[in-house]
Amino acid sequence: MSGRVLAGLGLLDAVDTDALSARSLSFASVHLGTRDVPIGTLLDLVHGDAALLPPRTGHLGNWEDIALGRSGPMDFNAAICGGGYGYPLIYGFTRTETEARGETAAEGDTVYLPGSLVDRGDRRVLPLYTWDGRAFVRRDRSRPLFCPFVATEIDGGLVPLVELHWRRMGTVAGYRFALEASAVMAHAEAFTAMLGHLLQEAAARPNPRPALSNLVSHAVRPDGLVGRCELLPEGRGFRLDGHLYGSADALAEAALEPFRALTDPQELPSRIGALPPVLPVVSHLLTSVLTGLFGTHHPDGPPGDGIEPYITHLHWGARATAGCPPRRGGYFSSRTTVRGMRAIASALTTAFPEAAPLCVVLLPAPVFMLCPADTDPRDAELLAALFRTVRAADPDDAYPTALGWLGEHGGKFSGYLRGRFRDGSGVPHDGILREPSTPVQPEGFREMTFRQASAMVAAFEEVANA
Repeated sequence: MSGRVLAGLGLLDAVDTDALSARSLSFASVHLGTRDVPIGTLLDLVHGDAALLPPRTGHLGNWEDIALGRSGPMDFNAAICGGGYGYPLIYGFTRTETEARGETAAEGDTVYLPGSLVDRGDRRVLPLYTWDGRAFVRRDRSRPLFCPFVATEIDGGLVPLVELHWRRMGTVAGYRFALEASAVMAHAEAFTAMLGHLLQEAAARPNPRPALSNLVSHAVRPDGLVGRCELLPEGRGFRLDGHLYGSADALAEAALEPFRALTDPQELPSRIGALPPVLPVVSHLLTSVLTGLFGTHHPDGPPGDGIEPYITHLHWGARATAGCPPRRGGYFSSRTTVRGMRAIASALTTAFPEAAPLCVVLLPAPVFMLCPADTDPRDAELLAALFRTVRAADPDDAYPTALGWLGEHGGKFSGYLRGRFRDGSGVPHDGILREPSTPVQPEGFREMTFRQASAMVAAFEEVANA
């Protein structure tokens, strides 16, 4: 789908597409949660273009109950991926979950629970093993561990955690899972060249720290401990948390290792002993730019023979990324995020002719939290009534209108639907076996604009967390 077509449908309003075409602008972004674009317009666009399928970036972990429509807030993944409006592009640089103790909150990925198996609402905590310099040894759950470097025990043998989850995800019918890491490894040569250039450019600045942290945000050790890092230029190389890499190219090559651990998990036991003591983990800013440049919105390859003057990358963002304007703007809307992505894209388009200017169109996945389970038809009737009320109001008043309506009628929704909007909720693991279901689009859902729908999600959140 060309940028011109998208612009004609109103998806690129307020974007200087002429400047993108002329390469005088390297990066632009649009958050549809703030735009008056009907949801149905976007859904018809995706279904009408066989080459376009926006990625829905989910995490490594438990997807079985998600696909069966009984995963609480995560059901929006089923509405998008099961409905054919996107596909699950798996981000794997997550951490196993710890356990809450007293006043200490759980850490790691408490949404997709990669350190556990969740099946039919039951959670089985997995034994976790990481490298101690000589062998894989069992670890307690006091600290979150970097998933690509973790193994677990199945049937008396050790299996990389990534491999276990990938096997299970492969049994989910109707879903075409892909690894974000695979897009990087498919362009490994371009990745290392681009990261090497970006590192050198950042090192040449009077204050290199901010630019370097936009490229490498964390450092991980072979024992699975990962955290924020200090990366500084030193001579011709870079010192990462005390370990010296002799050049930008050496650091960029090392940055491939965590990606390789995701795409080739079977090789982890034979490779991990030869890894450096500290490895760079590239930032989410950088991977967000690269997944756009590498065309993950065209999972079957770019369409046609023509080369677009700029890339329009459609991407489904979840609760943390997209938020629910006006209550929460989300990670993508922050000035720091936009400024960092613009700086990366600008440097790449200047140095690499093949790196086209990038326009990211963020599609807010949380609007599908307004699609109830087909096992609760009363929820669909109530939501249709809410949609009619909000559509009758001024678009700028969608949030207070929805708040007022929920104050009067919100208690009539099922507990399952109301629970979707509680802060911190993830795949339910309370031992309750729920019926499989399919998310349904209530009457009026497709006619709502993304801005109106996001405002309604914000109102549900406000009520659920009051």
